[in-house]
Amino acid sequence: MSQIKRQLRSVVTGGSGAVGRAVIAAMVARGDEVVCLDLKAPSDPDICFIKVDVSERRCVDAAFEQAAQTLGGIDTLVHAAGVISIAPFSDLEEADFERMVNINMLGAFRVAQQACTYMKARGGRIVFITSIHGQIGVPGRCAYATTKGGVAAMARVMAAELAEHRIRVNVLAPGPIEGGMQGDDRSRAGWVTATPSLRVAYLDEVAGAAAMLTSENASFVTGQIIAVDGGVSTVRAFDITGPETPK
Repeated sequence: MSQIKRQLRSVVTGGSGAVGRAVIAAMVARGDEVVCLDLKAPSDPDICFIKVDVSERRCVDAAFEQAAQTLGGIDTLVHAAGVISIAPFSDLEEADFERMVNINMLGAFRVAQQACTYMKARGGRIVFITSIHGQIGVPGRCAYATTKGGVAAMARVMAAELAEHRIRVNVLAPGPIEGGMQGDDRSRAGWVTATPSLRVAYLDEVAGAAAMLTSENASFVTGQIIAVDGGVSTVRAFDITGPETPK
């Protein structure tokens, strides 16, 4: 049976960051109506912007209510907001751990819970952009990895519970991304060396995967964690802070 293609009403959190901007561009290109939610306004003045602090429940609730009113509903959520802090486990400050849990993990919970209230009437699609740090162990990323792994676990449960409402939930777990948060040159070089594809991901590759998962081409895909990492998470443990580990 053929389906009538309808314009999607999409919300991108963290939409002013490098990944978020790429995701918004991909969604606009396919004809979506898009609202960017972030702490700072996007560089493109033509993108509808609503300020949000994902660490505050009231702020999230108000932002999604405004987004739903602006769009006339919400069909798609891509959650790309998050922060990273690097420290050895033994030196990790509890306050830093709590901050990342509040923003990265509880923030994802807050925005997804709100999005679902506007999707249950006619279905929807949710994509969390996490990190392969949530799938593998890399030194110095304890708090960050914990939050990203927690979001992935939450997404699997959401997928099981929300399928009856025709809401699909998936996770994109990129490795280091060109223009992303992995800013240290030595660390990036370590990733490139350890990655079978011998490079980091391009922004449009991550955005393209998000667009695919929120399209009808993925209408039977839910509860999945998809790595966009050039194969690095399938190989072996390694230390990105030093020379390549001998085989």
